[in-house]
Amino acid sequence: MRRCLRKVEHAAATADPALAERIREALSELEAAYARPSERIVALEAVLHEFKKSRPGGETLLGRLLRVAVDRRQCVWARRARRRGTTQTRRPTASLQANAL
Repeated sequence: MRRCLRKVEHAAATADPALAERIREALSELEAAYARPSERIVALEAVLHEFKKSRPGGETLLGRLLRVAVDRRQCVWARRARRRGTTQTRRPTASLQANAL
């Protein structure tokens, strides 16, 4: 999480036209460090929280960019987690019904 935050801070410090791409790369690297969607969602939230904490006083363009990127990624992971959870809950139910007969 700290590594991702440092990369975001570095991207903000440089007047780089590829700022959005650098943020995407940092967030992708962060997500790759966690196996479960729920862990990824929490890690993304932690980066956003730490970024806001380190930059008090209103939302900047960089802050909005980071917030939107994190929100979108969290929605994707939440959908994947719901689908995975639905699949997992169906399997035991089907096997229990089959075993009851």
